Parts: sequence; C-alpha cells; structure tokens
Amino acid sequence: MTNTLPEKNFCCGCSVCSNVCPKDAITMEYDDEGFLYPNVIENKCIDCGLCAKICPNNHAPDLNNPFLKVYGGYSQDSEIMENCTSGGFITELSKLVIHYGGIVAGVRYTSDYIKSEYDIATTPEELKAFMGSKYVQSEKNDIYIHVKNHLEFSEKPVLFVGCPCDVYGLKRFLNKDYQNLITCELVCMGVTSYKIAEDYKKYTQKKNRSALVYINARSKKNGWYVPHLEEVFENGKTKLSTLYGTMYGYGSQVYNRPSCFNCYYRGENGVGDFRVGDFWGIKPTDEFWNPNGVSCIFVRTKKGMEYAKKLSKHNFSIFETTYDYATKNNMSSRINKSEKYVLLRKKFAEIYKKQGLIKACKKTENFSFKIKRFMPDFMKVWAKKTYHYFKDKS
Repeated sequence: MTNTLPEKNFCCGCSVCSNVCPKDAITMEYDDEGFLYPNVIENKCIDCGLCAKICPNNHAPDLNNPFLKVYGGYSQDSEIMENCTSGGFITELSKLVIHYGGIVAGVRYTSDYIKSEYDIATTPEELKAFMGSKYVQSEKNDIYIHVKNHLEFSEKPVLFVGCPCDVYGLKRFLNKDYQNLITCELVCMGVTSYKIAEDYKKYTQKKNRSALVYINARSKKNGWYVPHLEEVFENGKTKLSTLYGTMYGYGSQVYNRPSCFNCYYRGENGVGDFRVGDFWGIKPTDEFWNPNGVSCIFVRTKKGMEYAKKLSKHNFSIFETTYDYATKNNMSSRINKSEKYVLLRKKFAEIYKKQGLIKACKKTENFSFKIKRFMPDFMKVWAKKTYHYFKDKS
C-alpha cells in the first residue's frame, strides 16, 4: 500500500489521499522538518488503491494548458489595496463571488501566526483573514469535502484559491467538472515549514521583549515595490523590516518543501481558471502601473475570461499584456529553483536541525541577504529599480 504513494521528494502534501480514503486509513502527519506527509494506518487499509489512482503526482505529465490572456491590474478600492499583497485581484474576485451568493475557500493564519489552514468565507468581512501572503504551507483538513458538498447541493459559485498543486488536488478529488466552480492558482516560489515561523516568533519575541500578536509577511506600510515584514507586539511596538532581509524571509525562501524543487506547475502547467501573483518588474511608465501594487493575472479558461470581464466592470482596472513581459521578472512562475538553491537548502537544513534558525541563516547567507539585512530602506527601492533598469536593457 505505502509503495503506491509518491516518494517524499515528489509529494506536495496536497492531502487528497487522506480526504479520499474510504476507511480513514491515511492521516497527514508532520515530519521532523515540519512538512505534512501521508501516514498509512496499515490495519485500516483495504488496499483499494484509490489513493494512488487519485494522487496528482501520478497524473502530472498531462498539465500543459496554455493561458488565453495575460493581464495586469489593480483594485480601485483603497482599503483592499492597503491590505492585499499586490493589486487585489483575488480579493475583488472573492467579493464578486460572495455578491452572487457564493462561498470562497482560502487560507488564513492560525491564531498564533505559526501555521496556516484552509477556511470558508461567506461574507466580505470574513475575506479579510485571507488577505496577504502566508508562506507556510497550509493544512487542508477536510476542505475538499466542504467544497464538494457546496458544489453538489447549491448552484451558487464556489471560488477555491491555493497553490497550483492544491488546485490540481481539488480537481483530482472532485473527479468531474462543475460549472459553478472557479479556481485560482497562486504564483508560488515554494512553501516553507511552520517551524521557520515558530522559531522566528521565539527569536523576535525574545529580541523585542514582548509577545508577538500580529504578523504580516507582505505589509505595504513602507510601499509595495520592496516587500516588508510587519510585526506588532503586545507592548504596542510595531516593527517593519525588508522581508527578505529578515531571518523569517530568508528561511522561507531557502527552506522549501523538497517537492517544491521538483514542482510540476511552473510555466503554463496547471488547471486553474486563473493564476495570479505580483507583477514584478513593472515600470512607472507602464499603462497599468500603480505604486500601491499590481496583480499579474494569467487567464487559462473561458470561465476565467468571463469573470475577468465581470471584474473589469466592478471596481477593478485591468489591462492586457503579454506572457513574456509578465514573467520576465518573476521567474517563480516559469521555472524551478536552480541546483544552487537545492544545495543551499541542503546545507541550511543540516545546520538548522542542529543549531536552529539564526545560525542556519547566518552560516548560509549570501551577498544578497547581507545587503538586504543592512542596507537602509530607502536605498533598497533605488537599488531594485536600478537592477531592473539594467536587466531590462540587457
């Protein structure tokens, strides 16, 4: 039975196998690195093979589905633009679905800001918990079952938002098309372990001598162009730091789930109606430039095109662009991380397991991380714009 599940380096943790098992013989358990993997309870297993049949890993070669259109865009709602990660496309799409009486399945932090999990939103107020980036891989729990129940017993729309592997996992679980299902993939650079968040929380609480009560991995309080980590403490102190100049940001970049280095869902591979991320590399001279953030929107299906047109009439500015321009400065959307990153991850993991997060960051840090750690904030924006100027010219 266990041989029918994918090798650890290829298992994306989508949890479809545990949701589909008719005997509840598969549970998702954290390994020593803090990533969820299926655990088979042998005395419950009846060798039906359903987990292997449904596993996305066994069907990944058939994923090439070119995008119909590519857009840049942003919400015209100032509150959404202030609190979302980029241009607010997913939040506006979610609001539209709820306006039609539907529901949204998205990811929220747990109350301690260490883990993340799927939940259902039925009101605009509940959507706020889904806003912002959570780099920690989410716990799926029984979200696929909840989504299926809504699709089966209601004609109202259901929006599912997640990493491309989660969207494909949902599709495999459902095993049929639903006209009222809209799926939105996130441009993903790879998910990290909850242990990074847990250890960073201990470190920052000790350093700031107060309990951490709120964290935003992609705050815009210092602008959108350079991502910032916002931390709020019980003593009233608020701290803003360049995300990838913190131990949290660096650890999240390097300590990815092993399967993320073998991800099947780069480029145009995927099944979602949309794929959405930040429009990195956009210039102030572009027609769709917005200093507060711009979403990069890849539309794969006719259903996606219909909703994109509806959004353009509901408080969202949208502009057509090209795939090459949209991905030129966002390589996470196109290719997997290089062998250099694989080796860096291996070295980081070895140190991390023995000496903890801070030592792992400092002993593996590269020149880019050092610069981001020590360079004054205003210089980072200038440096990034200069970098993209010369990169675009070349």
